[in-house]
Amino acid sequence: MLKCPPPFNTRLLRHEQRGLETEAKIVELLAANTQLPVPQFIKHDPQGGSLGSPYLMLSHIPGTPLAEVAPHLSASERSIVDRTLGAYVRSITSLAAPSFGITHRVFSGTGSATWREAFISLLESALRDAEDMLVSVPYDSIRYHVARHGYLLEEISEARLVPLDMGGLENVLLDDRTKQVCGLLGFSNVIWGDPMMAAVFTNASEAFYEGYGECPARIGPAHVRRLL
Repeated sequence: MLKCPPPFNTRLLRHEQRGLETEAKIVELLAANTQLPVPQFIKHDPQGGSLGSPYLMLSHIPGTPLAEVAPHLSASERSIVDRTLGAYVRSITSLAAPSFGITHRVFSGTGSATWREAFISLLESALRDAEDMLVSVPYDSIRYHVARHGYLLEEISEARLVPLDMGGLENVLLDDRTKQVCGLLGFSNVIWGDPMMAAVFTNASEAFYEGYGECPARIGPAHVRRLL
C-alpha cells in the first residue's frame, strides 16, 4: 500500500496535517509491541524522493473490507468479528505514554500534562476548523458544556494509545474464507488519552465488550466523558 497526501492546494484539517508521519510511527510501534495484524512499515519519505511528494509505503494485507462483507455475515460470524475487535482495542489501548495529545507532540516531548488540557486543545482545533469553513454549530453552547463538565476529564490519569478510526467498516479486513479478522488499517488519526474517545465504542455490541474485557457504566462520569 502506498499512501500520499492530497495535492498541496488541498486544505487539511488541523489534525490531518501529520497523518503520514503519525501512521508511520504508530504502525511501527504496534508491530514492535503487539501481535496485531497491522501492515508492516516499509518506508516513510517525508521529502518525497523520486515520487516528488511525501509518501508512506506499507506492506499489503490480503482480505476484504468489513464494509463489503458485513451484509452477508451471520449473527454468530459478526459476533466473532466484534469480539476480536474488542480484544484488539484492549491490546492497543494498553500502550501508554508519558503525556497526552496528538502523536507528534507526545513523541517530541511537547504533549499535554493532563487529559483535560489535551482534550480542550483537540476540541478547539476542531471548532476552529469549523469556524474557518463557516460551519453552523452552537459554538458557545459546546464550550459551555465542556467547561461545566471538564473536571471529569481529570479522572484520566494515564495517556493510552487511542486509534480514533479503528474498527470502522473500511478499516477492518476479513479473510474471505474464514470470515475472521485478518487485518487492521486506519492509524493516521491517533491520539494519546482516554480510550473511550475511539469511535469503535459508539454503539458497540455486547460481543465487542466481551472481547474488550469490560463494559463502561451507562451512567456516571465515564458516560459523561463519552458524551463530551
